[in-house]
Amino acid sequence: MKKVIFHSLTIPPDNVSTGMLVAEIAAGFKSKKVDVEVLASTPQYNFADNQSLRLTKINKHYSESEYKNVRIVHINSKKKSHKDVKRIFQWAHFHYYSLLFLYKSRNDYDQVFIFSYPPTMNIVSIFVKKVLKLKVNYSVWELYPEIANELKLFNLPIFTSIFTKLDNYSMKNSDNLIANSPELKNYLIEKRKIPKKNIKVITHFSPYEAINNLPNLELKKMFYAGNLGKPQNLEEFIQSLLEYNIDWKLDIYGAGTEYEKIKEYKNDNISLNSHIARNELVTNVSDLPVAVISLDSRITIEGFPGKTFDYLSMNKILLSVSNKDSAVAEFIKRNNLGVNIELGSKKSFLDAFEKLSSSEYLKETLSNINKINENQISKSKIINDYYKLL
Repeated sequence: MKKVIFHSLTIPPDNVSTGMLVAEIAAGFKSKKVDVEVLASTPQYNFADNQSLRLTKINKHYSESEYKNVRIVHINSKKKSHKDVKRIFQWAHFHYYSLLFLYKSRNDYDQVFIFSYPPTMNIVSIFVKKVLKLKVNYSVWELYPEIANELKLFNLPIFTSIFTKLDNYSMKNSDNLIANSPELKNYLIEKRKIPKKNIKVITHFSPYEAINNLPNLELKKMFYAGNLGKPQNLEEFIQSLLEYNIDWKLDIYGAGTEYEKIKEYKNDNISLNSHIARNELVTNVSDLPVAVISLDSRITIEGFPGKTFDYLSMNKILLSVSNKDSAVAEFIKRNNLGVNIELGSKKSFLDAFEKLSSSEYLKETLSNINKINENQISKSKIINDYYKLL
């Protein structure tokens, strides 16, 4: 059997949860005696301060490193730009050297696992299937044309229409198409007309071990950690906290295009911190009982925040601020992992924080979190689900 290659934008030592997911799945394959490698970028977000994850330069275009005995080939890239035009050129550079590497190495592999960020990964999927004639396992985590439409990120409908058709062609031609929620699978079948037989549902998981210590349930304090961009719409949540006089403290950790806007809301109850290493974050929030997930209400199944599962591994009750029909809201409701707030509804806000002030409710929710960590979203289970696709 030839080698298997995983293709993702992020991977350690880039300290990003989605990259960690890919790395852990690859490491899980390695432990099952699969000859696996990874093709990804050099760190564009947050470089992990870990001496064991050093990069070795191969040439001006590529470097390499190793993660748990898995070889990683990196496309040498600049740090992520928050300007749209520059970002597109960064993706183009990344894809060019990725496709070049895959083409030159096409005889070394018999299948590729592709993870859907950036949005243009669908082009790679088509290239691998149609040009290289390799088996494609395409893991779709977000539907970017729908997100762009809903958030009005582009004023050219023809652009998103063409991109959707390209996306559909990529999905229909994948040997295995992986959706991260049942809601996303149903949407792909009903709205995108993707054949049901192509689609497997495999949820995310936390790449980190579950933490045993419990938070202080008497503490009226919550935190948000992650991207501070437009799809997260954290600013509106903060505005509602202030409008409804919610007497809770909020600690924010992250970076993104909306950082400067959110900075304006700093006060005695709201603190804003730049991104920090996960082990430092875990220490800082160890006593906090509630973790915030924020998603623009116009997004339903198109995106599922990966931080959800990392929060669960930290033993945090989830406070989701999202559309009640979103995949993340349905996931929380279905498994009784916390509460969902709808922006624009004072009653929704007050009811949610009343629940979060009940120690009985918090204890019951923590029990549900423990069960789901051990079973449904355990790392070993998810890795095995991916392994079955070989």
